[in-house]
Amino acid sequence: MTEVLMRDILIPLVSLLVLFSVSLSSEAVEKPFNFNETPGKLPKEVVPTEYAIRIVPNLDNFTFSGSESVKLNVRSPVRQLVLNALELKIEAASVDDKELPPSAINSDNENQILTLTLPSELATGDHALALRFTGKINQQGQGLFYMRYQEEGSGARKVMLGTQFEATDARRFFPCWDEPAFRARFQLTVVVPENWLAVSNMPIETEQKIADGKEVHFASTPPMSSYLNVFVAGRTRFC
Repeated sequence: MTEVLMRDILIPLVSLLVLFSVSLSSEAVEKPFNFNETPGKLPKEVVPTEYAIRIVPNLDNFTFSGSESVKLNVRSPVRQLVLNALELKIEAASVDDKELPPSAINSDNENQILTLTLPSELATGDHALALRFTGKINQQGQGLFYMRYQEEGSGARKVMLGTQFEATDARRFFPCWDEPAFRARFQLTVVVPENWLAVSNMPIETEQKIADGKEVHFASTPPMSSYLNVFVAGRTRFC
């Protein structure tokens, strides 16, 4: 009698626990990424798919010059391109190889927004944006920054470069759609002194000597958010 009673109690109880466990597991599973439902401040009519960025640091005055080309997917017609930029001077901009006049380039540092006004409506489909810009190498860990250190053994004073982009400081390094929902491939090229080592997210594809040092070309990343980019460079120990 007791065994029957225990069985009658335990079977429903175990079934209830199993159902409860399955319910919790279902709730714990992360929902699939949905671009349209992910909150952000930037318009979503234009989506970057691939960046090619070239950066040339100037270690004498701690500034840098840069250029980039961005492949865009226009989801609905627009008259403006709206992206993020902070403490960057935009020297030139073109869309589909057509240069924009200076009056079409508006940098709003307070809101960290770069607006490019187009001469005509940009149709849906694939397009290309090209930008040239300059910026500063910061002392603090924001965007591209420098660190001074004393070399072990020789005691010599050295300097190295690093980046800090999380959460919203990639826009200090290059104009970009600097919100996590916008995921693209990033291909970085940097110019550093010949006796420096440069490191980024991906392996080096090519490295060649040029007049100002060496140009290091990294492989393209998988699609990812802008803040995940990394660039670190410094003098190698034995040079």
